Amino acid sequence: MLHQLQKDGVSLTVASKGAEVHSLQADGREWMWSGDESLWGRHAPICFPWCGKLKDGYFEQDGVRYEGGQHGFGRDLEHALVEETADSLTFRLAWNEDTLARYPWKFVLETRHGLEGKALCTTYTVKNQDVTSMPFQVGYHFGFSFPFTEGAPTSSCQLRFQQPEAFREITTDGGFVTGERPRFTGQQVITLDDHLFDRDSICFTGLKSEWAQLEEPATGRALRVAFAGFPQVLIWSKPGPMRFFCVEPWYGLPERAEGGHDLFRRPSIQVLEPGAEFSCTQAVEIL
Repeated sequence: MLHQLQKDGVSLTVASKGAEVHSLQADGREWMWSGDESLWGRHAPICFPWCGKLKDGYFEQDGVRYEGGQHGFGRDLEHALVEETADSLTFRLAWNEDTLARYPWKFVLETRHGLEGKALCTTYTVKNQDVTSMPFQVGYHFGFSFPFTEGAPTSSCQLRFQQPEAFREITTDGGFVTGERPRFTGQQVITLDDHLFDRDSICFTGLKSEWAQLEEPATGRALRVAFAGFPQVLIWSKPGPMRFFCVEPWYGLPERAEGGHDLFRRPSIQVLEPGAEFSCTQAVEIL
């Protein structure tokens, strides 16, 4: 089911499946990716309760094997709308027998999408309702319509960070973590071209910037993604002429290439004690 908000010239559409943003319209244009299945059939899926791949497609807990796909299952389930105000929509996904068969911890995941001027602020809150410690990861995966001018080349836009960075890239092989390396050292602006993602996404760690801005210098159009406090930020699109662009703040990483099947030993794992909760917020601002 689709739910809509309109406020101060901004229109937001969110699906109950995955609590996923399908549309963000302002200034006479659509800013979210269309979800064209011939290229990438999603818009802004949540990564939960893990980010990236599981080694061999499963993890083990207390001697039981749990199979799962990339980025967890939160994006594929129905979330209940639990609160609607003039400027926000809040959804909830709670543990049930189906989720326990995939992930043996009792949790609640709440997603709040709020409009603040020309900014969409999305907060994920994870709660541990179990009697044992709960490992989890959570990440944003918003895809934005690109380029900002229809028919323009990929190079018409660039990605600007708040400040010059000593970028550290998490390296992967087959989707699994192998180490770190410097990349784009000292740069503040990353030039975009059709081969930037020939080897899949680029994952940065340890950023000092609190935001990155996808911008089109010729027109002044820009979209800023704020991610203060996140340990990892990924950028991604399909190789070739880009039709969407993802900026992805994560609390999480895929398994190590030499790793095993224990979620508690996964890189960048978060652990909640019984009764505890964790929240993070991404803001997408149309400039």
